[in-house]
Amino acid sequence: MPVTRIQPQTAAALVRPAWVRTGVTAVFAAFTIFWTDDTMTVARIALAAFFILAATAVWDYVKTEEVPPAMTGAMALGSATWVFAGIAAIFATSTAVLAIIAGIGFALMGACELYGALKVRTEFVPSRDHVILGVVGILTGIGLFLGAGLDPHGILGISGTGVIIMAVLLGISAAGLTHDSRRTN
Repeated sequence: MPVTRIQPQTAAALVRPAWVRTGVTAVFAAFTIFWTDDTMTVARIALAAFFILAATAVWDYVKTEEVPPAMTGAMALGSATWVFAGIAAIFATSTAVLAIIAGIGFALMGACELYGALKVRTEFVPSRDHVILGVVGILTGIGLFLGAGLDPHGILGISGTGVIIMAVLLGISAAGLTHDSRRTN
């Protein structure tokens, strides 16, 4: 099976937003691993910050001309979902409400990312990574719905588990984009 490479100009346009999303995701993943306090305030602020900052990184990625319009529309909708989920998370009154808000955010963004990536998978090589990210997002959302009765630490734990997987995949993807952007034809 031949290796399909990304054009250097496409990779160069996507490198910065890919690394920003990787960084935001990795910081949230590390936070969920090492933070042991289980206060509702910390969980609300952490999820809100992740959703809003990650949505900004996703938007920066899809607004480039190299991303096909079919994927841009789907991921812009997912990005907007994350912004609304971030705002709603700040006002969550209980852990169950926070888990449902976060679950909706992860599941809808995952569905949008999966849908957009599947629509353009033959014409846009980086969409293959987004298929996996979409599935992980949907599964994280389902996990949060099932764990709605947990304490704030449990909600961050479920969120963090999905985000750890996302961070690893995004890191590999961003490194590949960096490598391909430095390649000459």
